[in-house]
Order: sequence, then structure tokens, then C-alpha cells
Amino acid sequence: MEDALTAELAALRTEIETLRTEMRRCINTPESGNSSGTLDTFRKHAADAIIAGEMMRAKETLETQARNCPVKEQCLPQFEKTLSILLGSLKTGSISPEEITKIRREYEGAQKLCTYEYCTGCLLEADKLFAAYTKLLKSAGVYAGDDIGEQIQDLSDEAVVAWIGEPLANVIRVKILKSLASEPKSFADLGKLTGLRGGNLLFHLEKLLAAEMILQKGERKEYVLTGRGHELLSAASVLMEKIG
Repeated sequence: MEDALTAELAALRTEIETLRTEMRRCINTPESGNSSGTLDTFRKHAADAIIAGEMMRAKETLETQARNCPVKEQCLPQFEKTLSILLGSLKTGSISPEEITKIRREYEGAQKLCTYEYCTGCLLEADKLFAAYTKLLKSAGVYAGDDIGEQIQDLSDEAVVAWIGEPLANVIRVKILKSLASEPKSFADLGKLTGLRGGNLLFHLEKLLAAEMILQKGERKEYVLTGRGHELLSAASVLMEKIG
């Protein structure tokens, strides 16, 4: 029975990849009198299959990550619901920056349910899925992306400093964030990593805690990277690649 299910999943994945490839081919075909109609027809036929396949992948990925989590029923359904809404725009053929922002807020609400030491892995996987599906919508011509000019003007000066400038304004804090991206660490572990003790190390940890980049979890009160912390490191990595 298990072998049959595995084979069925593999066949479905192959079909989904074929559909995605064909969608990209249609999008990149030079415009003609009926190219728009052809794409619309294809999208309607392909959307359901793509959504079903991608949601199966998301569910499988998240459940594998949360296999031993005793509270996974609190957050996994919320992540899956948010990702399903995001992918649903494949059927309508378009989604606005305002709708993306709304979905993002719902996703961040689901992140707030992840308050345990074993949540880090799930948060990382959910972040990757959200980013991958946003990229899929762009490649399918469904989402044009945010207006960067409007985004810049909407930035909060205080938030930029508190959430980006402050955490990254010191080599020690960057080192701490990078180390927590791989695994949780105790105060003693971070002391060995940074060479700092007592109040000197606590000063930097309090800065990161205040910015909600890290959290303390479990009986050992280990420090872990939050979803926001992971996003900051990911954005910094992309930026350094572009300007470096």
C-alpha cells in the first residue's frame, strides 16, 4: 500500500512539474492574437492540479518537520491555510500587492503561534514555502510584485532602525544571529562563540530579544532564531550578493 502511494505521489509531482514548465513556456511565447486566450485557458486547466500538488508538497514538508511536535495542530493548519490562499490566485490569474500584504499578515499571525524551542525548523520551512510560492506567482505572470517606490515611502523610520539597523549594527550581534540559524544555543555556548561574559554578552542578547530576532525556549532557556530573525539574515544575504 505504501509503495503504491509513493508511486502515486511521484507521478503527481512529475505531472505538476510538466504543467509548471508548460505554463512558463506559454508565458514566454511572443504575443499573438490568441496568446492571452491560450494562457487563460491553460491556467484554468492547470491551476487546480498545480495547487493540489504544491499543497501536498507543503503539507508533507511541514508535517515531516513537525513530526515529533506535540502542539503542531495549533500552527500547521494555519500555515497550510495561508499558503493555500496564496496559491489560489493561480485560478483568478492575478493578485494585487495589497492582497499579498494581507496574506503576509495572516502568515505572520500563524508565526506567532510558534513559541516553543522546536518551532525553529518549521518556521524556516514555512518561510521557504511562502517565498517559493510568491516566486511561482511572479513567474506565472499572476503577481507583478510590489511597487518599490511605494514600499520605500511606506517604510517606518523607527521600524527600519529597530528591526534592521539595530540588530545588524554590531559584529557580535550578527555573529549571534548567524550561529542561531543552524541550532539553538545556551548563554554559555554564545559566551564561548563571542568571547564575552556576563553583562557584556547580555547587552547584545537583550538588543536581539527586543527586536524579536531571537527567543529563549525550553527548560534550558536556550536562544533560538525567530522567523523575523531568519528573514533578516536571508534579506542581508541577498543584499550582500547584489552589492558585494
